[in-house]
Amino acid sequence: MNNFKDAVKESYGKRINEYSQQSLTKKSSSCCATTSTEENTKGEAQSSCCPPNVAQEQKTSTVPSFGCVINLAEKAKIKQGDIVVDLGSGAGHDLFQAAELAGPEGRAIGIDFTPDMINAGMKTAAEKDYKNVDFRLSDIENISVLPDNSADVVISNCVINLTMDKESVFKEVFRILKPGGRMVDADIIAKNPLPSEITQDSNAWCSCLGGALTKEGYIEKIEKAGFQDTNVTIFDEFDYLNNKFQNGILEARKPLP
Repeated sequence: MNNFKDAVKESYGKRINEYSQQSLTKKSSSCCATTSTEENTKGEAQSSCCPPNVAQEQKTSTVPSFGCVINLAEKAKIKQGDIVVDLGSGAGHDLFQAAELAGPEGRAIGIDFTPDMINAGMKTAAEKDYKNVDFRLSDIENISVLPDNSADVVISNCVINLTMDKESVFKEVFRILKPGGRMVDADIIAKNPLPSEITQDSNAWCSCLGGALTKEGYIEKIEKAGFQDTNVTIFDEFDYLNNKFQNGILEARKPLP
Protein backbone atom coordinates (compact mmCIF):
# COMPACT_ATOMS: atom_id res chain seq x y z
CA MET A 1 0.00 0.00 0.00
CA ASN A 2 2.98 2.34 0.42
CA ASN A 3 3.11 2.69 -3.35
CA PHE A 4 -0.34 4.33 -3.13
CA LYS A 5 1.04 6.90 -0.68
CA ASP A 6 3.85 7.70 -3.10
CA ALA A 7 1.32 7.95 -5.93
CA VAL A 8 -0.84 10.37 -3.92
CA LYS A 9 2.14 12.60 -3.11
CA GLU A 10 3.25 12.63 -6.75
CA SER A 11 -0.27 13.27 -8.02
CA TYR A 12 -0.94 16.29 -5.79
CA GLY A 13 2.51 17.72 -6.35
CA LYS A 14 1.82 17.56 -10.07
CA ARG A 15 -1.60 19.17 -9.64
CA ILE A 16 -0.34 22.20 -7.74
CA ASN A 17 2.47 22.73 -10.24
CA GLU A 18 -0.01 22.52 -13.12
CA TYR A 19 -2.26 24.99 -11.32
CA SER A 20 0.62 27.42 -10.86
CA GLN A 21 1.61 27.16 -14.51
CA GLN A 22 -1.98 27.64 -15.71
CA SER A 23 -2.32 30.71 -13.48
CA LEU A 24 0.85 32.20 -14.95
CA THR A 25 -0.42 31.69 -18.48
CA LYS A 26 -3.93 32.87 -17.45
CA LYS A 27 -5.53 29.65 -18.64
CA SER A 28 -8.32 27.86 -16.83
CA SER A 29 -6.83 27.05 -13.45
CA SER A 30 -9.29 24.71 -11.78
CA CYS A 31 -7.41 21.84 -10.21
CA CYS A 32 -10.45 19.65 -9.62
CA ALA A 33 -9.78 16.38 -11.40
CA THR A 34 -13.39 15.55 -12.13
CA THR A 35 -16.21 15.87 -14.60
CA SER A 36 -19.88 16.30 -13.97
CA THR A 37 -22.35 13.56 -14.84
CA GLU A 38 -23.38 15.44 -17.97
CA GLU A 39 -19.79 15.74 -19.17
CA ASN A 40 -18.75 12.15 -18.49
CA THR A 41 -19.47 10.19 -21.66
CA LYS A 42 -18.92 6.86 -19.88
CA GLY A 43 -21.78 7.56 -17.49
CA GLU A 44 -19.54 6.97 -14.48
CA ALA A 45 -20.48 10.31 -12.94
CA GLN A 46 -17.94 12.07 -10.80
CA SER A 47 -14.49 10.47 -10.80
CA SER A 48 -12.84 12.31 -7.93
CA CYS A 49 -13.62 13.95 -4.61
CA CYS A 50 -14.18 17.34 -6.22
CA PRO A 51 -17.95 17.61 -6.92
CA PRO A 52 -19.46 20.14 -9.34
CA ASN A 53 -20.21 22.74 -6.63
CA VAL A 54 -16.56 22.76 -5.55
CA ALA A 55 -15.42 22.94 -9.16
CA GLN A 56 -17.68 25.95 -9.66
CA GLU A 57 -16.30 27.69 -6.55
CA GLN A 58 -12.76 27.04 -7.76
CA LYS A 59 -13.37 29.17 -10.85
CA THR A 60 -13.49 32.30 -8.68
CA SER A 61 -10.89 31.30 -6.08
CA THR A 62 -7.29 32.50 -6.10
CA VAL A 63 -6.14 29.47 -4.07
CA PRO A 64 -6.75 25.95 -5.40
CA SER A 65 -9.19 23.67 -3.62
CA PHE A 66 -9.00 19.87 -3.74
CA GLY A 67 -11.81 19.38 -1.24
CA CYS A 68 -15.21 17.75 -1.37
CA VAL A 69 -17.14 20.34 0.71
CA ILE A 70 -17.20 24.10 0.20
CA ASN A 71 -16.82 26.62 3.03
CA LEU A 72 -15.50 23.96 5.42
CA ALA A 73 -14.03 26.51 7.83
CA GLU A 74 -17.41 28.19 8.18
CA LYS A 75 -19.18 24.85 8.60
CA ALA A 76 -16.66 23.98 11.32
CA LYS A 77 -17.90 27.00 13.33
CA ILE A 78 -14.41 28.31 13.96
CA LYS A 79 -14.47 31.27 16.32
CA GLN A 80 -12.16 34.15 17.21
CA GLY A 81 -9.08 32.99 19.09
CA ASP A 82 -9.23 29.35 17.99
CA ILE A 83 -6.06 27.40 17.20
CA VAL A 84 -7.01 25.52 14.03
CA VAL A 85 -5.07 22.72 12.37
CA ASP A 86 -5.88 21.76 8.77
CA LEU A 87 -4.76 18.22 7.89
CA GLY A 88 -3.77 17.96 4.24
CA SER A 89 -4.05 21.72 3.90
CA GLY A 90 -2.63 21.75 0.38
CA ALA A 91 -2.00 25.29 -0.81
CA GLY A 92 -4.23 26.71 1.93
CA HIS A 93 -7.72 27.14 0.47
CA ASP A 94 -9.54 26.18 3.70
CA LEU A 95 -6.67 27.23 5.92
CA PHE A 96 -6.82 30.89 4.90
CA GLN A 97 -10.56 30.95 5.50
CA ALA A 98 -9.98 29.39 8.92
CA ALA A 99 -7.34 32.03 9.69
CA GLU A 100 -9.79 34.83 8.93
CA LEU A 101 -12.40 33.29 11.22
CA ALA A 102 -9.85 32.68 14.01
CA GLY A 103 -8.73 36.29 13.81
CA PRO A 104 -5.51 37.89 15.08
CA GLU A 105 -5.80 36.18 18.47
CA GLY A 106 -6.06 32.76 16.83
CA ARG A 107 -3.86 30.72 14.56
CA ALA A 108 -4.26 28.44 11.55
CA ILE A 109 -1.66 25.71 10.98
CA GLY A 110 -1.57 23.75 7.75
CA ILE A 111 -0.11 20.23 7.67
CA ASP A 112 0.78 18.59 4.36
CA PHE A 113 3.30 15.98 3.21
CA THR A 114 3.75 17.42 -0.29
CA PRO A 115 6.59 19.98 -0.38
CA ASP A 116 5.19 21.73 -3.46
CA MET A 117 1.89 22.32 -1.64
CA ILE A 118 3.68 23.74 1.39
CA ASN A 119 5.76 26.04 -0.80
CA ALA A 120 2.67 27.28 -2.67
CA GLY A 121 0.83 27.95 0.59
CA MET A 122 3.74 29.81 2.15
CA LYS A 123 4.09 31.95 -0.96
CA THR A 124 0.42 32.93 -0.86
CA ALA A 125 0.56 33.61 2.88
CA ALA A 126 3.49 35.97 2.35
CA GLU A 127 1.85 37.70 -0.61
CA LYS A 128 -1.40 38.26 1.30
CA ASP A 129 0.39 39.09 4.54
CA TYR A 130 -1.33 36.50 6.73
CA LYS A 131 0.19 36.94 10.20
CA ASN A 132 -1.64 34.04 11.86
CA VAL A 133 -0.94 31.28 9.30
CA ASP A 134 1.75 28.62 9.44
CA PHE A 135 2.53 25.69 7.13
CA ARG A 136 4.39 22.59 8.31
CA LEU A 137 5.62 19.61 6.34
CA SER A 138 4.45 16.35 7.93
CA ASP A 139 2.67 13.08 7.28
CA ILE A 140 -0.71 13.26 9.03
CA GLU A 141 -0.31 9.64 10.16
CA ASN A 142 2.47 10.89 12.45
CA ILE A 143 2.23 14.63 13.15
CA SER A 144 5.55 14.99 14.95
CA VAL A 145 5.61 18.75 14.29
CA LEU A 146 2.75 19.43 16.74
CA PRO A 147 2.58 18.87 20.51
CA ASP A 148 -0.17 17.22 22.53
CA ASN A 149 -3.28 19.21 23.45
CA SER A 150 -2.46 22.16 21.22
CA ALA A 151 -5.48 22.66 18.92
CA ASP A 152 -9.06 23.78 19.48
CA VAL A 153 -10.30 22.52 16.11
CA VAL A 154 -8.83 20.11 13.56
CA ILE A 155 -10.30 20.29 10.07
CA SER A 156 -9.59 18.28 6.94
CA ASN A 157 -11.17 18.42 3.49
CA CYS A 158 -11.09 15.20 1.48
CA VAL A 159 -7.68 14.05 2.73
CA ILE A 160 -8.10 11.39 5.41
CA ASN A 161 -9.61 9.06 2.79
CA LEU A 162 -6.24 9.29 0.99
CA THR A 163 -4.30 7.88 3.94
CA MET A 164 -3.23 4.27 4.27
CA ASP A 165 -3.51 4.11 8.08
CA LYS A 166 -6.63 5.98 9.13
CA GLU A 167 -6.50 4.69 12.71
CA SER A 168 -3.15 6.43 13.17
CA VAL A 169 -4.57 9.64 11.70
CA PHE A 170 -7.52 9.73 14.10
CA LYS A 171 -5.24 8.91 17.04
CA GLU A 172 -2.99 11.81 16.05
CA VAL A 173 -5.97 14.15 15.75
CA PHE A 174 -7.08 13.06 19.22
CA ARG A 175 -3.57 13.64 20.59
CA ILE A 176 -3.14 17.18 19.28
CA LEU A 177 -6.63 18.35 20.24
CA LYS A 178 -7.17 20.03 23.57
CA PRO A 179 -9.71 18.35 25.86
CA GLY A 180 -13.11 19.38 24.54
CA GLY A 181 -11.60 20.12 21.12
CA ARG A 182 -13.38 19.19 17.91
CA MET A 183 -12.54 17.32 14.71
CA VAL A 184 -14.45 18.34 11.57
CA ASP A 185 -13.52 16.06 8.67
CA ALA A 186 -15.10 16.60 5.26
CA ASP A 187 -14.62 13.40 3.35
CA ILE A 188 -15.78 10.89 0.78
CA ILE A 189 -17.90 8.12 2.27
CA ALA A 190 -18.61 4.83 0.52
CA LYS A 191 -22.22 3.68 0.90
CA ASN A 192 -21.07 0.04 0.89
CA PRO A 193 -17.71 -1.74 1.28
CA LEU A 194 -15.71 -1.23 -1.91
CA PRO A 195 -14.60 -4.00 -4.28
CA SER A 196 -10.91 -4.64 -4.94
CA GLU A 197 -11.16 -3.12 -8.42
CA ILE A 198 -11.45 0.25 -6.66
CA THR A 199 -9.43 -0.31 -3.46
CA GLN A 200 -6.47 -1.64 -5.45
CA ASP A 201 -6.61 1.03 -8.15
CA SER A 202 -3.96 3.73 -7.79
CA ASN A 203 -5.98 6.24 -9.83
CA ALA A 204 -9.02 5.67 -7.62
CA TRP A 205 -6.89 6.32 -4.53
CA CYS A 206 -5.51 9.55 -5.97
CA SER A 207 -9.08 10.61 -6.79
CA CYS A 208 -10.14 10.17 -3.13
CA LEU A 209 -12.25 7.09 -3.86
CA GLY A 210 -10.05 4.00 -3.41
CA GLY A 211 -9.49 4.63 0.29
CA ALA A 212 -13.00 5.73 1.23
CA LEU A 213 -14.64 3.91 4.13
CA THR A 214 -18.31 3.39 4.85
CA LYS A 215 -19.94 5.67 7.44
CA GLU A 216 -19.81 2.80 9.92
CA GLY A 217 -16.14 2.21 9.11
CA TYR A 218 -15.22 5.82 9.78
CA ILE A 219 -17.22 5.96 13.01
CA GLU A 220 -15.58 2.77 14.29
CA LYS A 221 -12.06 4.16 13.78
CA ILE A 222 -12.96 7.61 15.13
CA GLU A 223 -14.46 6.21 18.33
CA LYS A 224 -11.64 3.69 18.72
CA ALA A 225 -9.28 6.68 18.86
CA GLY A 226 -11.20 7.94 21.91
CA PHE A 227 -13.63 10.48 20.43
CA GLN A 228 -17.23 10.93 21.52
CA ASP A 229 -20.33 12.72 20.18
CA THR A 230 -19.64 11.48 16.65
CA ASN A 231 -21.98 12.92 14.04
CA VAL A 232 -22.16 12.45 10.25
CA THR A 233 -23.81 14.91 7.85
CA ILE A 234 -24.31 13.86 4.21
CA PHE A 235 -24.50 16.54 1.50
CA ASP A 236 -24.81 14.66 -1.78
CA GLU A 237 -24.29 11.32 -3.51
CA PHE A 238 -22.61 10.18 -6.73
CA ASP A 239 -21.71 6.99 -8.59
CA TYR A 240 -18.38 5.62 -9.76
CA LEU A 241 -17.95 2.20 -11.42
CA ASN A 242 -21.36 1.09 -10.15
CA ASN A 243 -20.55 2.05 -6.57
CA LYS A 244 -22.23 4.82 -4.63
CA PHE A 245 -20.27 7.48 -2.75
CA GLN A 246 -21.29 10.44 -0.62
CA ASN A 247 -19.75 13.80 0.24
CA GLY A 248 -20.14 14.44 3.93
CA ILE A 249 -18.73 15.78 7.18
CA LEU A 250 -17.73 13.61 10.13
CA GLU A 251 -17.58 15.49 13.43
CA ALA A 252 -16.43 14.30 16.85
CA ARG A 253 -15.22 15.74 20.15
CA LYS A 254 -12.33 14.89 22.46
CA PRO A 255 -13.78 14.30 25.93
CA LEU A 256 -13.07 16.62 28.82
CA PRO A 257 -11.09 15.07 31.72
